[in-house]
Amino acid sequence: MVGIGKPSVGKELVEHLGIPNGEQFIFADPENALYDDLDLNRGVATTFFSPATPYAIRDRLWNGDTKEIGEVLQKWSKAFYIPPKREQAFNQGGTFIFRGYDTIYAHYDEATGAHADITKVIRLAVETSDLKKN
Repeated sequence: MVGIGKPSVGKELVEHLGIPNGEQFIFADPENALYDDLDLNRGVATTFFSPATPYAIRDRLWNGDTKEIGEVLQKWSKAFYIPPKREQAFNQGGTFIFRGYDTIYAHYDEATGAHADITKVIRLAVETSDLKKN
């Protein structure tokens, strides 16, 4: 996982979330280099005030994902931090699977809460990994 911010904040985050050996799987991007290279969505108007934001929240509520949202919000409240660059606060993320230089899967989060289908992502990751060959 790659996130904006300082490495020290990434370490605090994985400790806070209780992810065993999490520091092996999280990489910090304080300069926003990867976000810029991938041309991820950014800006208040483009992301937070996008019509896709309330639709994404609605979809989660209608699909019964409220328990997961509650768990995330409880943990998030104690893991809030300010990014190194002010404009990074309105960066949207994405989900990507790479195999070498090939892009296996790309999902650009359109707005707040508009994330990739994690079940699909895990299935694709396993199908394309070296683990499946063993």
